[in-house]
Amino acid sequence: FHHRIVFADGSSIGSRHSYSLTTFDPSGNLDQVGRAVRASMLGAPVVALSIPSSSEAMVTSPDSESNATPPEEGIYICIPLRFLGTTSPLIIDDGTPRIVPISSSICICHTGVGADGRALCDIAVRLALDYRYVYGEEISLEELLEALAEKVQEMTMKAGARPYGCALLVACLGSGNVDGGDKGREATMYRIDPSGSVELLNANGDFNSENERRSSLAFLGKWNSQKEQDLRSQLDSQQYTTEQQVQDALISAVEETDDSSPTQSKPIEGKSGQTFLYASFTRKGGLRISRINRETRGDDVTSTSV
Repeated sequence: FHHRIVFADGSSIGSRHSYSLTTFDPSGNLDQVGRAVRASMLGAPVVALSIPSSSEAMVTSPDSESNATPPEEGIYICIPLRFLGTTSPLIIDDGTPRIVPISSSICICHTGVGADGRALCDIAVRLALDYRYVYGEEISLEELLEALAEKVQEMTMKAGARPYGCALLVACLGSGNVDGGDKGREATMYRIDPSGSVELLNANGDFNSENERRSSLAFLGKWNSQKEQDLRSQLDSQQYTTEQQVQDALISAVEETDDSSPTQSKPIEGKSGQTFLYASFTRKGGLRISRINRETRGDDVTSTSV
């Protein structure tokens, strides 16, 4: 009898580690975490625009209408709605909230695996409620980011589990005046990825004068990378005299860069065009979510109070 000895090469060693959460492969990577990050980047594209209280983006031009209302200080978000690839006119929602209020100054948006995003939003709401019950006040942004990142990172090293396949956009309007200034009032946006790392998306730095304040953008999900930089420059330099202009700009950006097949690609009876979820998160109006149709621009506004 002849026995054949098979020596494992580098590829077989890598595949042996690819389904283990807690084992690093020979190159130092956690393959399952990397796959979860890729899954979060395949979700619906999300674009968010942060507008400060005083900036060139909010100054009304002389040629604008006299009764036009400039956009309020806050964060504006746009997401295309996808209902599991179906085109049935009977389906108006899949039961997964995309944008969830956490407190009067914090809301969360998710993209990637919808069920994982829904689970993390539930965790965030529970963290905020527990914090209010114990301390009698709303949870701070730092406490929420730390607790959420810990929950996400825990799933990257837990036996018999898998990482969350979604990314979170945490939007905060600021905590109010800090030392008599407006630094603490600046709206900020953070991303939490499946590895549990937290990244600031709109780092504008410290502001020494009102003229230095400007709008900033954040992108999550599946974006056409070739167009993202051009869109960022275009939206950053654009002046918004009304909130309608903000809404149209964000929807156009999602339409222009979304290279995936839209769920409403073929007009069907009862539905015309693709539907977008548009949200405005401001101190005065709170979180307001609208459903907007691409062709008719008709919207069904729902207000959420925290």
